[in-house]
Amino acid sequence: MSLLELDRQDWLENYLDVESGEHGIIVEPTGGGKTWMLWQILAAVIRQHPELRPVVLMPKATDPSTAQWARGLNLRETPVWPPEPKLFRGKPAGYVLWPPHRMDLPPEKRRELVGAVLRDGLDDQYKRGNSITIVDDAHSAATMMGLNSYIEELLVNGRAGGASVWMGLQKPSGTVNSGGITSFAYSSPTHYLFGKDTEARNLKRLSEIGGGIDPAKIEPIIRSLRLYRIGKHTVSQKLYIDKRGPYMALIGP
Repeated sequence: MSLLELDRQDWLENYLDVESGEHGIIVEPTGGGKTWMLWQILAAVIRQHPELRPVVLMPKATDPSTAQWARGLNLRETPVWPPEPKLFRGKPAGYVLWPPHRMDLPPEKRRELVGAVLRDGLDDQYKRGNSITIVDDAHSAATMMGLNSYIEELLVNGRAGGASVWMGLQKPSGTVNSGGITSFAYSSPTHYLFGKDTEARNLKRLSEIGGGIDPAKIEPIIRSLRLYRIGKHTVSQKLYIDKRGPYMALIGP
């Protein structure tokens, strides 16, 4: 199958067309560049729709790129929801909801506390509408932080109110102990990006996309995507699918 190959910046500026309330997901193994691409997409959506309130949910304890991007997009970090007012700081364009991880507590309790804060932010975005929420490491947020039902509700019902969610997912097959993310993470988005993956269990979930997408045709494309060495990082070429066509393209680094 011959596909249009696009430079990343060209795709972001001239091809990516996200309407209010449309969901998206990036799926690939860890280390392929999901987080950075989610931020690039968020920047593009903010340019297209400045009326939307962006909130980035961070279930990770640390992430070096988040502070950099937050400053560049005028997003204020907040450990609680709703955010506490900051006098003399001006109004931010949006927020990064980043609860502290209590390392003195056992994992179950630590996740419970983080999940409770993320849940408040996610639910507020859904009820408020006219919003875009980024969930980095969606498997962790859904299954380890207990947000699966909240993510599912947003995926199923958020579009009518203009509440969209974009997710980064590195383990779609789930785990024995924590289970997997809701199947609506695959069937509800309009926009899909897949990095190189050769794991059969992960690729099996392609059948949940629907919308005229034939998993037998896209699986070999995902298996054969190129890898690029950029500095210390290995970044995967992405297969982009817009389900409105459906349209497909290969997106470079």
